[in-house]
Amino acid sequence: MNNNDICVVFVCNELYFNKFLYTCNLLINKGLYKNDICLIIGDDLNNKIDILKNLDFIVKNKIIIKYLPNIQFEKDFYDIQKDLKKPMFFEKIFLFHKFHLFNTFLKKWNYILYLDCGITIYSDISPIINLKTKNKLLAHSDAYPKYEWKLANQFDMITPKYFKYSKKLNEEYNLNIDYFQTTMLLYDTDIIENNTFFDLLSLILKFPISLLNDQGIIALYFTNVKPVFEQIKIGEDDGIHFYYDYVPRKKSYKYIMTKQIWTDKIDK
Repeated sequence: MNNNDICVVFVCNELYFNKFLYTCNLLINKGLYKNDICLIIGDDLNNKIDILKNLDFIVKNKIIIKYLPNIQFEKDFYDIQKDLKKPMFFEKIFLFHKFHLFNTFLKKWNYILYLDCGITIYSDISPIINLKTKNKLLAHSDAYPKYEWKLANQFDMITPKYFKYSKKLNEEYNLNIDYFQTTMLLYDTDIIENNTFFDLLSLILKFPISLLNDQGIIALYFTNVKPVFEQIKIGEDDGIHFYYDYVPRKKSYKYIMTKQIWTDKIDK
């Protein structure tokens, strides 16, 4: 594998740094990953950049730290976010930093595998990396396995005082389609253009009613504006070995990685 072929990228702030360490450690030791790793940080960790760059784990694994400034929004935008029915996600405004996954800085690699901090990795991730596809963004459908949810579910389409946004959104884009989670993404960096980051930012300012912050906007962009999304392969044909899922569906299934770990309450 060429040094510039792929990079695994994480995005985190100080609150999620320990989760980054957890997943990145598993990536190396369980996932057997040996290529570039890049951690994209914002303002709070940049204030501690000298400490960060000298941590044994960072140095030993030659992790690239890339600072990109926090996205600044006007007060009116924050007021809308606070008013939407998403109290947990209002506390996670930093999620918009994921727009930087489509910053031209990442074009130095041919492919990016983005992983949420906190993902648990159980085994060799090469079967996932080997799925990389030219000019495609591979991700997991948020509606899997029933596929009943549609992209419209990612936006507040019912609050009367925000009808001016939801009406225009519905008029301009097809929301009655499948969409994807932004918890794990595998994409060809050729899909990143000079304007991509700014287009994503423009979309959230134009339609500030995304319920899960970054996810609705990134999904809208790569299903409608630049339709390159494809469902990533679920797993092997044996019905036992799976690649990635948000939750483990059965205790007997074997996963390469999941966002959540098994609990006795999960059996879908």
